Amino acid sequence: MAHHNFLFGSISKITFFALALAMATPAVAEEMSLPLHTAGSGTLYLDGMLIGKVNTEMLLDTGSGYVSLSRETFNQVKSDTGTKFLREIRAVMANGKTMAVPVYEIAQLSLGAHCMLYDVEVAVMPNGSRDILGLNALRQLQPLTIQLDPPQLTANCSRAS
Repeated sequence: MAHHNFLFGSISKITFFALALAMATPAVAEEMSLPLHTAGSGTLYLDGMLIGKVNTEMLLDTGSGYVSLSRETFNQVKSDTGTKFLREIRAVMANGKTMAVPVYEIAQLSLGAHCMLYDVEVAVMPNGSRDILGLNALRQLQPLTIQLDPPQLTANCSRAS
């Protein structure tokens, strides 16, 4: 009988630990399909919104390590309390040249209507003319698939409330 009480006590502790762990674990991401649209050159774009107020059209670029923002877009979010400077990096441009680029953290980036990314690092391109959805954001969405006809990105997203 003593053995039974020990086993029951151990199971209760395990159950309690599992319950506490489940309560501390964030919600599981939900698979969502996000519509993409194409430009005349065949490149893919995704609609986004920074910190709930700045709309952007983001080029889907698996060759870019960071989400990149144009100076124009960044100027609209730089004074937000959720935007903070992190560091400067040496970025290699498409033409092979390197330049110093500041990296900031943006509190929130939503993709499509309900897909949320939090604390996203963005490189601010001084001469950039478009906003780019790079690998650091795509990594947060994995596993993901890109479908070309019709164009859509299926990804694991945190849901907007």
